[in-house]
Amino acid sequence: MTYTYTSFSTTGQDGLSDLQHSLIDLEHATELQRDWSPHIVHGLLQTPAYARAILSTCIAILEVPDDTEETVTKRLARQRVLDVPGKRFRFLLGEEALLRTVGSPAIMAEQIQVLLDTLTDREHVEIGIVPVAARFVSPASGFILSDDRLCDVETATGQLTVTAAVDIATAARHFDALATVAAFGQDARTILERALATHIA
Repeated sequence: MTYTYTSFSTTGQDGLSDLQHSLIDLEHATELQRDWSPHIVHGLLQTPAYARAILSTCIAILEVPDDTEETVTKRLARQRVLDVPGKRFRFLLGEEALLRTVGSPAIMAEQIQVLLDTLTDREHVEIGIVPVAARFVSPASGFILSDDRLCDVETATGQLTVTAAVDIATAARHFDALATVAAFGQDARTILERALATHIA
């Protein structure tokens, strides 16, 4: 089988912290991670407050045991991989994720400032912002590519993991297409600063 589907009702029987823990090994084994996240900031870039707001909402809607604080702690532990030598991270983020209020305006302001800092503090971490007004180049929902080995897609009810080479190649083409309309460097900074202003006005 070239794909597996796991329902959150299964992985979340005891809460969501175990799912976060399971991602640590995968991320440490990956040299190049590519992520397209149109609606929210990727977990590896989240602040504690932003992560708490996201995860508490997910736990409530999934109706799984509330282990928010433990899950936040494990999500933040995952971020240590960003400092492991020899790894590369390419994050494409929809501008919509910067404009939506997660938690509160203060939480969003802090989160966007962290993204601004990451642009300059981590050379091996690339952040591209796909503007709301960008030309349509792909219908893809969010996904994560771990090297050329697998692609993870989170649905409303669970997680789909794809390993077929032809499907990995298709996901990579979606990513490359989205990258052509994304803003990087100073252009990304301009979009982040504009979004920051909407939360502190």
